[in-house]
Amino acid sequence: MANNRLSDLLHILVYVQLHQNQKLTSDLIASSLNTNPSLARRMMGQLRKADLLETTQGSASPKLTKNPENITIFDVYLATCPDSPLLKVDHNTSKKCQVGNAIPGVLNKYYLDIQSAAEAKMRHVTIQDLINDVEMSIRHHQIAVEQ
Repeated sequence: MANNRLSDLLHILVYVQLHQNQKLTSDLIASSLNTNPSLARRMMGQLRKADLLETTQGSASPKLTKNPENITIFDVYLATCPDSPLLKVDHNTSKKCQVGNAIPGVLNKYYLDIQSAAEAKMRHVTIQDLINDVEMSIRHHQIAVEQ
């Protein structure tokens, strides 16, 4: 099952940066994520631990610790504490079947290549790139609604 934690952490960073001059409670951030404030606070804790987000207890003013152009998706990916690769090989296949015996090793080789390519791409996409695209999407949506 796919994990959406990376998506949620990126969402938080973009949201915080786009609303940097506003009061940002965990309730407000959670509502943007369509989740509960407790989970939003835990995710913000992950970002704090990774030194990507700065928060002050009792103050609803989180902020990025670096400029958005200096934070990559890979930085945020590392904050998810990835203890396993993006794609997982099922090793619980039949050893009596030739395909079942061979497929885990074959897939592992390809999955490692995919992991490396994904990580390389993540190192080149910044939070600022995401912010730019989100702002453009919002503008396009507003124009479409006005017409």
